[in-house]
Amino acid sequence: MYSLRIRLLLLLGVVIALATIAQFAATFRTSMDRADTLFDFHMRQMALALQDSNFDQPEWTLPNNEQSPFLEFIIQVWTAEGKRVYQTPSYRNLPPPGPTGYGVIQSSMGKWRTYKVESNGRVVQIAQLLDRRRSRAMTIAFESVWPLLPVAFLLFGAAWWVVTSALRPVNRIGAELADRNAMSLTPVSHLGVPREVMPLVAELNSLLGRLAKAIDSQQHFIADAAHELRSPLTALTLQIQTLSRARSPEAKEQATRRLAEGVERSRRLIEQLLALARQERVPERADGTRASLADVVRKAIADTILLGGSRGIVLECRQLDDVVVPASPDDLHILVRNLLDNAMRYTPEGGQVDVTLAHAESKDDLAGGALLTIDDSGPGIPQESRERVFDRFYRLPGNEASGSGLGLAIVRAIASRHGAEIRLEQSPLGGLRVAVRFASAVPAPDLPGGLVREPARTNPL
Repeated sequence: MYSLRIRLLLLLGVVIALATIAQFAATFRTSMDRADTLFDFHMRQMALALQDSNFDQPEWTLPNNEQSPFLEFIIQVWTAEGKRVYQTPSYRNLPPPGPTGYGVIQSSMGKWRTYKVESNGRVVQIAQLLDRRRSRAMTIAFESVWPLLPVAFLLFGAAWWVVTSALRPVNRIGAELADRNAMSLTPVSHLGVPREVMPLVAELNSLLGRLAKAIDSQQHFIADAAHELRSPLTALTLQIQTLSRARSPEAKEQATRRLAEGVERSRRLIEQLLALARQERVPERADGTRASLADVVRKAIADTILLGGSRGIVLECRQLDDVVVPASPDDLHILVRNLLDNAMRYTPEGGQVDVTLAHAESKDDLAGGALLTIDDSGPGIPQESRERVFDRFYRLPGNEASGSGLGLAIVRAIASRHGAEIRLEQSPLGGLRVAVRFASAVPAPDLPGGLVREPARTNPL
């Protein structure tokens, strides 16, 4: 894991260093050129000043302001006949006459930069060794570029301050989250947060909001589950006490039967609680699992056949198209079994339950996928209560059928998990119709023709 601060500082440091080097080179080159121009200007001005001087005076000397040891100019003066009438006293090996104007000549001491002017029968030449000229020019150039170094350090310091200031909101958010306890899920303040960081803060607050809702839902679920479990456990305790006090065989048999029924109700409640808790977890990405919905319906019917048979209920499979759904077979089995179990429990004895599984090609009113409908001849559900019945532990007032109020909550959780749509409608049989639409269902690919439709039949259970 790399540090964003260090990475930004390194990038900015490299940019500042490269810019400083480029500026250093440009300034150095410019200073060298200006030094050369300055030296040439001095040579020319000196030559022009000396061309009218009287060198025949015995005490003639170069003016002090023209004898700069820093410039180290060599002066020679000749007559028109070539007689040297003056030369710089401190040098013995003087350069020979060069071309008129600026030029470069070679002597035993090295290369010289010269300026020669002819006027009034006199020749004046000013010369300077190129090595010393370059040395003096480099001294001037370095004196010009050294101030760039503290400027570079100042720029790096400014970059550090800018990066630190820009990352301060991120550090503040990190410190704020670090100081929170595990249950503190309030949104992170966006005050002072730059625009570029706002999407991160918004998504973080959205995640905290979803997490708060999930925790709140789980807390309500645990509270409701504890409340619902308290009653059957209390009933089991009373039934055990009744069994222990029973004296006659008939009383013991009745107490044993009631105890077994209580155990079965508790088992079913715990099973549904576990199923609901598993389905209400965070949805996972599909892993490619596919299920035959017709097979799922057949297995669910086999699971509930004893309950229907004990109450004389007639089950009709009007259509059963073989379609495949990208979903877990176990989840779909729980969904269909809960729907059939509700239909069997709330349909009066001798009633009827119809099951239909149709693909889009067999139903003109479908926009695609498959539709599973389960109709019953029970009391149905009033229009105003059809949304509330999906709440956990909700039961219709005056309903005497056994149940925990979790079946439809489990069904909705599974349907939402797999992208299915569930609706409650009035059934042609007079009771309730539950319609579950699987938009992603397709015909089974390994079957001839793609679809297998079982003929309508009546199965008394």
